[in-house]
Amino acid sequence: MQIEPRRWPGRVVPSTDADVDVAVESLCVRASWPDADRRWVRRLLEPWFAAGWSVDALLVAVDTKPDGTRQGRPRSRAQVAHEFLRARLRTWTADGARLARPPLPGVTLGEWYRVNRRNAALHAPRRGAGLTSEGERARAESRALAHRRDPVERSREKGRRRQEVLDSLLVPGQEVPSFADSWRLVADLIPVQRVCSACGHVRSEVSRPAHRVA
Repeated sequence: MQIEPRRWPGRVVPSTDADVDVAVESLCVRASWPDADRRWVRRLLEPWFAAGWSVDALLVAVDTKPDGTRQGRPRSRAQVAHEFLRARLRTWTADGARLARPPLPGVTLGEWYRVNRRNAALHAPRRGAGLTSEGERARAESRALAHRRDPVERSREKGRRRQEVLDSLLVPGQEVPSFADSWRLVADLIPVQRVCSACGHVRSEVSRPAHRVA
C-alpha cells in the first residue's frame, strides 16, 4: 500500500525500505526542511525507526527533551538539516549509545490500517430500515394528496384546525369574545384624555368608585 508523504500516518513505525523513504519525506515536509538531504536524514533515522520510533515521536524529540523542557530555538537556514536533527536527538540517547524509548507509542502500518477501516465502518452513514407494504402505500397516498391539494385550501384547513384548538380552550357555556368585547376591554384599561378648549391642557379622566357617606 503506497501512501503519499503528506498523508503518512504520524504514529506508524515504518518497516520496509519504501515506508522508510515515505516517512523520511513526511518528516522533512512537516518540519519545513525543503533543503534537507534525504539520504543523510534517512541514514540518521534508520536506527530510530528500527527501535520503534515514528515520525510524530521524532518531531516531539526535536522540540522537547526527555524531561519535557524545550530543546531550544528552531532550526535556522544556516544549520544543516541532518546535523541539526542529530544534535537534537542526542539528548534522547539513554547512555550515549542506546536509544531512549519514544515519547509517543507507535503502531505498525497493518494495525493502523485495521483501526482506520474499523473507524470508517463505525462512522459510515447507515441506511434506514425499509417500509412495509402498508407503509409504502401510505407514503404514496400522502405524496399524491399533497400534490393534488390546492395551496389555498391547505392554508384554510390549517386556519380551521387552529380555530378548533382555540375553541377547545373556552370555558363550557361561554361564547367566543367578539371584536366589540375586545374594544370595550381596551376602553376600560386606557384612561380617556380630554383637552380644554380654552388653554389646551390635556386631562386624563380615570373612573373612580364613588364614596358613600354613612
